[in-house]
Amino acid sequence: MRVGWWRVLQALAAAALVTGVVGAVVLGPDSRFVSGPHAIDTDVSAVVTQPGVLTWKNLQVEVLAEVPANKPVFVGLGNSVDVMSYLDSTRRLEVTGFGTPWSPETGLIDGNPAAPAAPTALDWWIDGQGGLGGAAIDTRLPDETVSVAIVSVGEANLRGLEVSIAYGLHGGFARSLGLIAAGAAIIALVQLLLVRTDEEDVVYVVVDEDGTEREISADELDELGEYEVVEETVVEDAPVEQEPR
Repeated sequence: MRVGWWRVLQALAAAALVTGVVGAVVLGPDSRFVSGPHAIDTDVSAVVTQPGVLTWKNLQVEVLAEVPANKPVFVGLGNSVDVMSYLDSTRRLEVTGFGTPWSPETGLIDGNPAAPAAPTALDWWIDGQGGLGGAAIDTRLPDETVSVAIVSVGEANLRGLEVSIAYGLHGGFARSLGLIAAGAAIIALVQLLLVRTDEEDVVYVVVDEDGTEREISADELDELGEYEVVEETVVEDAPVEQEPR
């Protein structure tokens, strides 16, 4: 293998090591990354993600919604068909796009000031929780199209809403440590091999068009182009003899 490929392998190993370090720092020993609280400036009674916004599957997600003055609030995850049908006539803030860790795109949809029924009375939620002043869900996103909804209960609205999100990656911290160990080991191994390569010279014996054999280096072989290689010899640096004392 040429030295250039060793360098490429070393660069890839360094990238893996850096990725592992970042993953370990971001996720922490519990393999969770928390973002928030983030203030949402709205006076609607519902905030909901449009179908297709949550594209992750089997990702552990925690959503915490907090409102002031102990107002009643509900957080739920459900099939997008059920959620959007439930809030179809309600004035709401729809999340039309979302980038991690927190980069939402929203649009205001006009409608009735309150939801048609209390969200706590519905039985189709995949996961849902209500509370005074705040509510949270901790769930794994299923393999179907789902939406998250934050809904005020009763006559209250969501003015003063703050949202926190936590992302969990099962085994993420251990995988990050594995990348660190593997990257460091490969870097060390390649460095040893490069030192070994620097201590050796490879000489090629080639045959010219007139049948003459001569010795050239690897760099000269690349420059000269097509030749028939008769023999490849590795010449190691001769050990330095120490003078007798």
